[in-house]
Amino acid sequence: MPKFTRRAAGPAWWLLLSLLGASVAYVAIAEPKTFVSVVAVLTVLFALAHLQGKREERKLLALAAARKGQTICEFARDFDARAVDTWIIRAVYEQLQAQLEPMHPAFPVRAEDRLKEDLLLDDDDLDVDLVQEVEARTGRSLDGSTDNPYFGNVKTVRDLVLFFQSQPRSSRAT
Repeated sequence: MPKFTRRAAGPAWWLLLSLLGASVAYVAIAEPKTFVSVVAVLTVLFALAHLQGKREERKLLALAAARKGQTICEFARDFDARAVDTWIIRAVYEQLQAQLEPMHPAFPVRAEDRLKEDLLLDDDDLDVDLVQEVEARTGRSLDGSTDNPYFGNVKTVRDLVLFFQSQPRSSRAT
């Protein structure tokens, strides 16, 4: 199974970043009082976000410690390998581990884990990153996903695996 690799940032991203930098520099020079106020507010917001991130990290580390030694083998046993494509099982497991790696390397994922409440993934993590990565690795297409019985009902890791199991193979897949 191929590993998922991110594409490098293109010229459009660099242009956007340059424009943002130029805008910040302009405001800092033209409106220094406004700039200082904005920086103060952003500093407080970043500090609060950092504290929340630390709380979430402690929660995930405690969950991982309680599951010490569990591997993909235990995860795969939660599925009927005759009914569910093992590539989907593996891709979901590995991509979830990649998402959680900053908190814990080789995070022991379970099928009953709730994506938002237990693994602390937000909609952007799921929709923008995880789903696209699993699609690329499994050769399943997201075309027609609104007809999938799991569409809008993916709450657990098991639901995510079964969502992809219900998706058609991509015409680009071999």
